[in-house]
Amino acid sequence: MKKTLILAAGFAMMACGAVAQETSVPKRITIIEGKFFRNLPEEVAKMMTPDGIKFFMLSTPNGTKAVGIKMPEPLTNEMLRDTIPMVQVPEAAELLRRFDEAQARSEGIGVSSGRTEPLLKEGTKFPEFTATDMNGRTWSNADVKGKVMVLNVWFTGCGPCRAEMPELSAWKDEMPGVMFFSSTFESAKVARPVIESRGFNWIPLVNDTALYKYVGNNGFPLTVVIDKEGTVVMAEHGTSATKREALKRKIKSLIK
Repeated sequence: MKKTLILAAGFAMMACGAVAQETSVPKRITIIEGKFFRNLPEEVAKMMTPDGIKFFMLSTPNGTKAVGIKMPEPLTNEMLRDTIPMVQVPEAAELLRRFDEAQARSEGIGVSSGRTEPLLKEGTKFPEFTATDMNGRTWSNADVKGKVMVLNVWFTGCGPCRAEMPELSAWKDEMPGVMFFSSTFESAKVARPVIESRGFNWIPLVNDTALYKYVGNNGFPLTVVIDKEGTVVMAEHGTSATKREALKRKIKSLIK
């Protein structure tokens, strides 16, 4: 009898553990067409192109954050199998409400549309900043004084951001005197796998919500070129071969 009770208790603990694991709060919330995901499904990432994609950075008054994504094509049944129940998501109803409102107002961070006035204007001084890279070093304006600086603001769920990384890495090899920084609001743990798999060799700033705000409603990625005097000379939202070529020309013109 005693042995039976011990076994029963053991199974009960295992069951509780399984439920706890199954219903654990997701560390990173992604909303796609009103459905919740722990991570961006691989199939969805493959569907992402620069045309028509909209990203919505969502936040509640209590500080719960999520990335909302509006896809150009409906989610398939296979993709929907990766969804998680609303009960496992903090403030799920509020996040969905904000997602719906953002779409209705067309205030999503769109790669190709819905632009507003740039937050970093050409001819103005680049703002004071302090940010920490993936290896724990802190950087500020003092570290780039008298040097040309290029900043690329991105996040892991942005397909166009990931796609351009190998080409951007070649710029650093071609122009070693330029200070190239990448910046994401995500943690080193989240960003590192993407940075390493894409071979992105720019100085990787992480947990950076200060520089991320300059994206505004105008689209990821944001690439900013700052001259040796600390003046913004070019700020480009979104990416394409034409835009990257223009950015590269501008950078080279500053180091002649």
